[in-house]
Amino acid sequence: TLTQPILKNSWIDNTRYQIQLYRKTLRNDLLALRLQMENSVSSVKTAYFNLIAARENVAVQRAAVTLAQQLVDENTRKVQFGAMAPLDQRQAESQAASSQSDLLAAQLAQAVQENTLRSLLDPLHLDEWRDVTPVPAETLLAVPENPDLSASLRTAIDSRPEMLQAKINLEKQHLAIKYTQNQLYPELDLKGSYGFNAASAMFGQALDTLRQGTDPSYSYGVALTIPLENTAARNAYKSARATLQQSLLQLKKIETTIVLAVDNDVKTIRSDLLRVAAPRKAREYAEDALRAGQARLLAGSTTSFEVLQLQSNLTTARSAEIRALADYNIALEQLALDEGTTLQRSKIDLKMPGIEGTERTQIGRT
Repeated sequence: TLTQPILKNSWIDNTRYQIQLYRKTLRNDLLALRLQMENSVSSVKTAYFNLIAARENVAVQRAAVTLAQQLVDENTRKVQFGAMAPLDQRQAESQAASSQSDLLAAQLAQAVQENTLRSLLDPLHLDEWRDVTPVPAETLLAVPENPDLSASLRTAIDSRPEMLQAKINLEKQHLAIKYTQNQLYPELDLKGSYGFNAASAMFGQALDTLRQGTDPSYSYGVALTIPLENTAARNAYKSARATLQQSLLQLKKIETTIVLAVDNDVKTIRSDLLRVAAPRKAREYAEDALRAGQARLLAGSTTSFEVLQLQSNLTTARSAEIRALADYNIALEQLALDEGTTLQRSKIDLKMPGIEGTERTQIGRT
């Protein structure tokens, strides 16, 4: 028996609709996996840069403690010989105590960043990481990059998983409209059948008749079924069209969000690159000023208070430079996340079937 629809269920029926829908759902789920991976990688790299900054800041605070203690020792000797007032010694001791407090705070911040990185790397086995101290293999650098806003926007529109998911949702709604619209048509089916009859009172003779094919039968014709109201199909079609409009608005909203995010990222990168240069110069000037101040103090042409101020300025400039370097690198990673290129930037090869034209899923690291 053969039935061939002409109108309803002709170019699409429920079975074909479900198959195409599940394929698009699979693509959507793979994009969700990619989005989760990009967020995880970006979070790890941000924590990594923050850990480098925290460790370098500990070194800065430790150097500040050393400088303050050296000044305390020098002032103590001068007070003993009557060459300095005890007040200057007290000021130096106060600065040393403050530097020691800042060092403890910096060490606490480093411990917090280490725990943050541990929790991101292996949240299910934190006990195994308790005695492991993550040590970065590099220092903070500012490799100048000048991203082009137009190119970044095109990349984000073409690569962001959220944008691709929104486009897939549009495809699903177009598919739903195609199916529900087809269900509005009446059923007009070509029907045909062919077979053999077995007319015999004995079972064995009936089988012989079927085997010999002496009594064939066939039929053909057209069946037309017209629903009187078809309310459910019309309502489903209207609902699909309304949902399509919602999906279009959602796509536009995501696109606007991406444009604003990328624009902010590019401006932040350019600003942070300038911020890296300014604190570096400030730190160099502070180092020169401190050396000059120490020389004047030895010559007796300045006070211990001025040297304390210069030491504090140098520590502040060093910390500001480290923070600027970390912020610049974090801004680059944020741009990659908003562009949807975090995996490519991290040299992680992720091939997904149905998305990039591949036939298998392969996750590797270059």
